[in-house]
Amino acid sequence: MLNIYGKEDRKKDDPSPSEHRGLFQRLRQGLSKTRHTLTGRLDRLFLGKKEITADLLEELEEILFTSDIGVATTGELIDLLKEKLDRKELKEPERIKTVLRDHILSFLKAPSVEHALPAHGEPLVIMVIGVNGVGKTTTIGKAAHSFVLQGKEVMLVAADTFRAAAVEQLAIWGERAGADVVKQGTGADPSAVVYDALTAALSRQTDVVLIDT
Repeated sequence: MLNIYGKEDRKKDDPSPSEHRGLFQRLRQGLSKTRHTLTGRLDRLFLGKKEITADLLEELEEILFTSDIGVATTGELIDLLKEKLDRKELKEPERIKTVLRDHILSFLKAPSVEHALPAHGEPLVIMVIGVNGVGKTTTIGKAAHSFVLQGKEVMLVAADTFRAAAVEQLAIWGERAGADVVKQGTGADPSAVVYDALTAALSRQTDVVLIDT
């Protein structure tokens, strides 16, 4: 089932500059709190320590893990420190913070990615994936709004047919952004929803297709 929402009321739902500033201010404050909490715990751990012991590394591992660094990343960081200790490249506990900082920054470097642009007459298809609760649907709505402001014909695809209210939530975002929405009922086959959407997008020469999963 294809639901198409009009675009004439798009501007009245646009977030104001003050709302944008409020959002980023809250995000900045949240990240700042996390950063200060982690650095504070590290400072207390290393205070007065003269050497790096197994107990210190165990406490450090607990701090990283409970600071939402993640299991895999925490393990990688601890393994890195142990390797440097074995190679006699690390002796002072205070140096650990520098090693951690440099290695974490290496994670954040954007890798070079080859973007395969669609052929002429074909839409740019973006499938958004991730665990529940990370904001996929909201991100799609904001991306749709941005593409529409660029003059693109946008289609949203409600392929998350299992989560309660996911289809309705995406439909609301489509209405706000002025984008077409392809949806079926809850429990429908997601692959069938996507197939129908791409078929419609090709026939309508849609510029961008955003798929919620």
